[in-house]
Amino acid sequence: MENLIKLNLARNCLKYIIKSYGIEQLFIPYFTCPVVWQSIREVGCAVKFYHIDDKFLPITEFGKKDYILYTNYFGLFEDNCKILAKKYKNLIVDNSHGFYSKNYGIATFNSLRKFFRVQNGTYLYIEKILNEQFPEDELSFKYNPLIQEDYESFLKNELFLDKEKGIKMISKNVKIQMNNVDLNFDKNFRHEYFEKYAIIFNKFNKIKFKFNENSFPYCYPLSCSNEQIKNKLISLNLPLLRLWKNFPSDFIESTFLNDTVALPLNDKSFADYILEKF
Repeated sequence: MENLIKLNLARNCLKYIIKSYGIEQLFIPYFTCPVVWQSIREVGCAVKFYHIDDKFLPITEFGKKDYILYTNYFGLFEDNCKILAKKYKNLIVDNSHGFYSKNYGIATFNSLRKFFRVQNGTYLYIEKILNEQFPEDELSFKYNPLIQEDYESFLKNELFLDKEKGIKMISKNVKIQMNNVDLNFDKNFRHEYFEKYAIIFNKFNKIKFKFNENSFPYCYPLSCSNEQIKNKLISLNLPLLRLWKNFPSDFIESTFLNDTVALPLNDKSFADYILEKF
């Protein structure tokens, strides 16, 4: 039986999962946000890193009892989640980039903040729950800006959240806000604008992915192989989110992931501006 727990931050889902299953060691990909391994270590769990190939699948063969965290990158690799869930019984899926993706493994979590204009919120789907109560998140920002709208405020909010260490429940305000979100509109918009980006950038993109009628990604991920296109993006001086730090040249990931930027799917005017320039 799958349970839904509504917490405040995706990083706290990891802490909840580790506590719930008594996980002492967790395999995670090198290609992930630093807050992931920092949060895991905060609760006394050891971290083991693994590489991914250009199909975004782990290169490592794990043991049958190993606990593995896999990221549904950009919300475009749900098929990989399905493959890994069949192979490993202790799979945990990070759907922070895949709000609309299905759930796999012993636990799956997403991130409301990455998709919607809310200050906190994450949905954790988990088989085993804790018999423990957590306080509600009562933090309040003036508003939650898009990175392209107010980069300085965006960073300040992220740094502020980094100081939050304890597990908390989603705030009441966010619950109310989510009841008013038009999910069908959001899905259609993401699908439409991803297709527009793809027409222009797929032929220059080192990242290869499947995109179909059921794909509603977090962003269009671009790791550009064309220097002219790359320089044009740089010359526009756009506040584009980098995903994440570049890899050393001896890492296999460096050949297809370095300098990856996230072209947004949550701001029509900004997306239209990018498309007009190309």
